[in-house]
Amino acid sequence: MSEPSRRRGRRAPKIGPFLLTGGLLGLVAGLVISALGPATNRYGAMGELGFLGLGCAALGVLLGGIVFVLLDRRA
Repeated sequence: MSEPSRRRGRRAPKIGPFLLTGGLLGLVAGLVISALGPATNRYGAMGELGFLGLGCAALGVLLGGIVFVLLDRRA
């Protein structure tokens, strides 16, 4: 009886954790920028918080996707 051969599989990263982490880090960055930035009369405090939070979260998801693609090509 022969031993089963061990094949080495491709260990690729999963995209979900990269996008989620990027989005959360972007959201936190947007909230910090909103809290520490100067107050404006154009938008209310919650509106500014929402715009910056969601905008930075979208940028974070984009950056997370770029990091995923770079790491996936290495694997």
